Amino acid sequence: MSFLRPQAFFLLLVFLPFFLLVVYDHGKRKRLQRGFLSQVAYKKLGIRSGPEIGVFKVVLISIVLVFFITALAGPQWGTVLEKVDLEGLEMLFLLDTSNSMNAEDLKPNRLTVAKQLITSVVEGFHTDSVGLVNFAGVAYVQCPLTIDYDAFKLMTRATLISPDEEQGTDFASAFKLALRSFKSTGEGKRVLILITDGEDQEGLWQEMIATLKENRIIVFTVGVGVADGAPIPVRNEAGEVSGWKKDKRGNIVKTRLDENTLVQISTQTGGQYFRLSDAAAIDIFIKNLKSFERSVLSRQVKLKKVDRFHYPLILGIIFLLLELVLSERRIPWKKD
Repeated sequence: MSFLRPQAFFLLLVFLPFFLLVVYDHGKRKRLQRGFLSQVAYKKLGIRSGPEIGVFKVVLISIVLVFFITALAGPQWGTVLEKVDLEGLEMLFLLDTSNSMNAEDLKPNRLTVAKQLITSVVEGFHTDSVGLVNFAGVAYVQCPLTIDYDAFKLMTRATLISPDEEQGTDFASAFKLALRSFKSTGEGKRVLILITDGEDQEGLWQEMIATLKENRIIVFTVGVGVADGAPIPVRNEAGEVSGWKKDKRGNIVKTRLDENTLVQISTQTGGQYFRLSDAAAIDIFIKNLKSFERSVLSRQVKLKKVDRFHYPLILGIIFLLLELVLSERRIPWKKD
């Protein structure tokens, strides 16, 4: 047995002094009666069983209060199966992990700020499924769709820049993997959030737009970095900046935010583009996601405890009625 509102039993602390007061009042009343009436006169009044009936009535009232407080506490026992509709979104974050995300035009660097954005977006979610796909030249699932937000944030914070053999930036590979990662049918609300500096080196993303639209997948894009660009730091084994990435001619490579590509992707799929460096725009972006229309993602069966408050309530009413009909006067069955 369990109780829905166990704090109701604190009312018993209030009941105890009430019970003592009733007992004291009953004793005082009986003493006053004996002071005014002789034993013979007391019996002629027809008082039933002397003082015992009064004590019995006090006990009945006490039992009534205990049953009522128990009913208020909401006793539960036994279980039934209940179907529950879970409404939410299937939301996949596509995070660019190419070398350009090491640029420090956003402090401490682009990748860290992007990860902070992702963890802040899921704050306040309850039934939305969220997942993370990291990509550079190759895409892989960092965290599959889940409603375990603590695990999701842990996996997001653990994201690192892709190794050298996987470098490049290929939006198409991320989109293809995302399509395979979604669980719901075309009726469910599915959203992609592409977070990148927009420098797609493969140029195959246009071929995926029709597939995304056909599957009713909305893509929001978030541009990371500044339009003027920034050099890509090269770090030594100690993690310290030892230089800057250079091209074959020895010139320092600057990575620039390609907003044009990101605007095209979002507008063609019914989404919106936001720049990560614009704090006000990001606030709007997060609010939009949280107010986005949800649909039924799944139907689950769960065990539900059965409320049994009516049992102590009925018993309390029975004892209350018994106390009301019980009289201290003798019932005259026949005349003497």
